Amino acid sequence: MEALKVHKKGLMQQLFPQEGETQPRLRFPEFEGVGEWEEVRLNSLGDLVSGLTYSPSDVREEGLLVLRSSNIQGGKIDLTDCVYVDPNIKGANLSQPNDIFVCVRNGSTALIGKTALIPNEMPLCTHGAFMTVFRSHTPKFVFQLFQTSRYQKQVAGDLGATINSINGAQFLRYKFLVPKPPEQQRIAECLTSLDNLIAAATRKLDMLKTHKRGLMQQLFPQVGEGNA
Repeated sequence: MEALKVHKKGLMQQLFPQEGETQPRLRFPEFEGVGEWEEVRLNSLGDLVSGLTYSPSDVREEGLLVLRSSNIQGGKIDLTDCVYVDPNIKGANLSQPNDIFVCVRNGSTALIGKTALIPNEMPLCTHGAFMTVFRSHTPKFVFQLFQTSRYQKQVAGDLGATINSINGAQFLRYKFLVPKPPEQQRIAECLTSLDNLIAAATRKLDMLKTHKRGLMQQLFPQVGEGNA
């Protein structure tokens, strides 16, 4: 799994232009010689969807799922820790498949800017006020843009001027170099397939850890028990 992560990191450094460059060092054969990428602001690639402000009295045992920063784990949506509110609550913008879920405010600076794609199989949900959703016509490519060093540097620059938060208007002014749509799609397909391999390897590792833990409990006496 770690080898796959290292491979993806190295590949991204080749597939996206480095600082001071206007085209990547590695291109798929069909795009060689096509030319430089264009610098655009994020607002040309999509729009922000604001989060829900809710109070403890709005929380329910079940109802409308509210995604929070704890639901982003390793670039994926994790539903281990869930909060629900009244489905009829006012001000809830429902998330859609392939929305990009972004943490824009948190007590931990390490979480600011973290992202995850909303999968197709997600239950009906919205997101909390400390989060935002970026809704794009090219979500899988933009999601990969959000994994680049260019994105991370712009997030870090915002944190130097504010208190553990990204301002929405400033976020939409972030600048990125992008190719034409066909090359965007090709890059997104390649990197998404790697993400899927990493996710599958992570699930397998988690299953093995769970199996080992159960086996150890059977093989060795627990506190207060006799011999196995």
